[in-house]
Amino acid sequence: MSIKDDLIETIAGVFREAIPPPSEDYPEEAVRLGTYVRSSKWNRLGIITDGFYGDIDKDGQKIIMYTVLFLPNTAPGEYHRNLLTTAAYGTSQMFLANEIEYDLTYYLMISPADIKDIDIYTLSGENS
Repeated sequence: MSIKDDLIETIAGVFREAIPPPSEDYPEEAVRLGTYVRSSKWNRLGIITDGFYGDIDKDGQKIIMYTVLFLPNTAPGEYHRNLLTTAAYGTSQMFLANEIEYDLTYYLMISPADIKDIDIYTLSGENS
């Protein structure tokens, strides 16, 4: 092996050890990926895309943090009009945020979304 190949393999090994696969660190007691939730902080509907352990609460329990994809908060048929007004800017955009489990309302009676079907990283020129 060359020095360059050895260095690349060493760096790759560090990343493999430092970043476990998502299935290994997803909390066992967490709700399913794709579960619909409402945030009390943002008052927006979202979909859980990831979960991990955060801090420890006062009872010594691990707190679950969820990564949530929040959906645009617009009335039906108003999405494109809201994009053109600055007053609606904060409500017409999707965004990801980490939320503590206590700040979310879970819609467990609705089947979870299949998050594999959500494609937010399309390549330019790619046909859907």
